[in-house]
Amino acid sequence: MNGVPVVFVHVHHPDVWAEMARDIAAALSRPFGLVITCRDADMALAPVESPHLVFSRRLTVENRGRDVLPFMKALRAEGDGFEIGLKLHTKRSVHRADGDQWRRFLTGSLLAGEDGTPDALVAMERVPTLGLVAPEAHLLALRSRIVLNGRITRRMIEAMGLGLTLAELEGRRFAAGSMFWFRREALTSFADPALEPLFAPERGQLDGTAAHAAERLFAAVAERQGFVAAGAEALPALRDAPPDRMAAVAEAAAAEARNPFVLPLGQFWQRYPAALVAAHYLYLYSPQPVWRAARALFRRFTVDR
Repeated sequence: MNGVPVVFVHVHHPDVWAEMARDIAAALSRPFGLVITCRDADMALAPVESPHLVFSRRLTVENRGRDVLPFMKALRAEGDGFEIGLKLHTKRSVHRADGDQWRRFLTGSLLAGEDGTPDALVAMERVPTLGLVAPEAHLLALRSRIVLNGRITRRMIEAMGLGLTLAELEGRRFAAGSMFWFRREALTSFADPALEPLFAPERGQLDGTAAHAAERLFAAVAERQGFVAAGAEALPALRDAPPDRMAAVAEAAAAEARNPFVLPLGQFWQRYPAALVAAHYLYLYSPQPVWRAARALFRRFTVDR
């Protein structure tokens, strides 16, 4: 194996990072590296207090592209110095009352394991065709989840030369929450600097950004590279599955998994995408008093990423 596993974390909220740093130190009792991206070179960050931390690097990035563009830059900076990585970010989800609970579920699922090695990492080391592992019950169907992101997703597909249509993409799944274990070879396309112009300045957008497009493409890109994308719920079954059955096993497990964080109205939008588009434009162009009320409702009941 090339090097040690590397944990990539984009830190936007230092207080959330302090908790996450403790979780990482507790979960890994074997050598690992750490790459942190953050917007401020002077931001005080808690250390990961672990004797197993082999190296720690910090990259200062502009506040653009949420957690995704910083991840792309970190991938490019690390090059081929590692084989397996873990992508995390200090997800706060302030539009939801259960935002902290959701983040802890995501990180807890990805870091869960015995003897100081997360189960997902064990699986990736044992199964070379496993390219991406999403948190439990978070490899979600993309059907009707591209409605507001179609244009930017198409542009990103074209820039990456994927040869994939939006209709084909809708039949696939994505790693909701944008946290996952991954094989470097499966996601090298995201290190391409030609993707950076797709990322617009931050204006508090809730959808329709290049970061949202990339979130929907991580698993698909891994699969286009010949790897299998799976949710953590599929790992026990994948351990003994023959290579030609792994994709089917991962799909069956994802289809049966029940995600407790998918919002009911978000499911409504899946059935009625035209209503979602109308609500989105109401949100964008209404007078300020109406805009504020619509914004609160739109954020609370539609964003299940």
